[in-house]
Amino acid sequence: MSSSPSAPPPSSGKPAAVRLIELDGLRGLAAVVVLIHHALETVPALAEVGARPGTVPTGTFNRILTQSPLHLLWAGHEAVLIFFVLSGVALTYPVARRHAQGRRFDWVDYAPRRFVRLWLPAAASTTFAVIAMLLVPRSEDPALGHWMTVTHPVGLGARQMLMEYLLIPKHAYRNTVLWSLHAEAIFSFVLPLMILGVALCARWRISWLPVVAALAVPVITASPGSGSYLPVFTVGAVMGWAWGHNPAPVPQRPQPWATAQALACLLLITLAWWPGMESHTAQRLANAVTLAAAAYLVHLVVRAGALRGLLRSRTVQCLGLMSFSLYLVHEPVVVSLRLLTHSISPWWVLSLLSPVALLGLHLAEGLAIVPQGLLAQPMSPWWVLILAPLVSAPLTWLFQRYIEAPSHRLARRTGALASARFAQWSERRRPTRPADHSERG
Repeated sequence: MSSSPSAPPPSSGKPAAVRLIELDGLRGLAAVVVLIHHALETVPALAEVGARPGTVPTGTFNRILTQSPLHLLWAGHEAVLIFFVLSGVALTYPVARRHAQGRRFDWVDYAPRRFVRLWLPAAASTTFAVIAMLLVPRSEDPALGHWMTVTHPVGLGARQMLMEYLLIPKHAYRNTVLWSLHAEAIFSFVLPLMILGVALCARWRISWLPVVAALAVPVITASPGSGSYLPVFTVGAVMGWAWGHNPAPVPQRPQPWATAQALACLLLITLAWWPGMESHTAQRLANAVTLAAAAYLVHLVVRAGALRGLLRSRTVQCLGLMSFSLYLVHEPVVVSLRLLTHSISPWWVLSLLSPVALLGLHLAEGLAIVPQGLLAQPMSPWWVLILAPLVSAPLTWLFQRYIEAPSHRLARRTGALASARFAQWSERRRPTRPADHSERG
């Protein structure tokens, strides 16, 4: 989200330009959670769980990882819900701020700017995924697990690829994270209508109504994704509209109780995965609680200063800056690493640092000091959890610097050009007054 160019004088009583930097940090942490989620999806037992709450994996450790607070570390679906709430805030907040300042929001500037900002990195991400597929062909080996084989098909059809570049399909992408950008595109398209509805509810003092309706959707439909996740975006839009009209949306000091409540929200976000929540009715209620907890967490971060020290730290802010690029880049990296390590022994990877160690292992194997075939045993999928961040980090930096940042600049220029051209067109369409010849010199 961007800050306004200038702040009004304090005496005006109008909201000043306040950047909600805490949300940048929250977005960065959510992106890391999605990375961990996909890395663990390469483990076949955890892939069977996937993004389907209520499914209990096999194995004690896997159950602990899934049905305990540890699940928060790889709650990828829940992290995306936070992304959508944040997106609702980010797109609505500047509109509300300008409205509170008595300024019009330039929708002619917004439309092409949003198009370039969203589609250009998505297209680059799709291209990156295709290159990764060509370099490391995907496999249908059942031993790789459900997520690796079913979610990531082998083929590269021209029609399918064209649809992916246009963000038309909802789920079938070479880079599957783009399903969320499909939802983002829909929300971006209906944003003016969304803001109109939110503004009317605020004027009539019934802002609670769209929030209640949004929370009711996952209970009724058994899915928070109903309506292309528009109810989730709506919750963020309500908060963004209110904060944009608040002269001081961010408190000077964090509230003493804020962090405790934020931690409670983080636990409730994973409610759908708790033991005893396997029934259909429990899952319906858990979906609503998850959305409510995610939204209230965002509220606490901004309005109560929860986790401020963490979210404003340099490291987390850097993650926030890189979050979009990390989100778009990491999955092809995870998939490729799992395919590469599926038939490679971890000893070969480790011994790259020391050729002498590799020769020593060969000798030890020949002398029967270590078991025969030790070097031929494939790497465990758990190695992906270590390797994925290491490989994703430099690629994310490159993507952010040479794709995302230039797309930002191009989006701003495109929006400004469209706005200027529209202003010129409007000026030409304006009827001219006839010259006054009543007085002659």
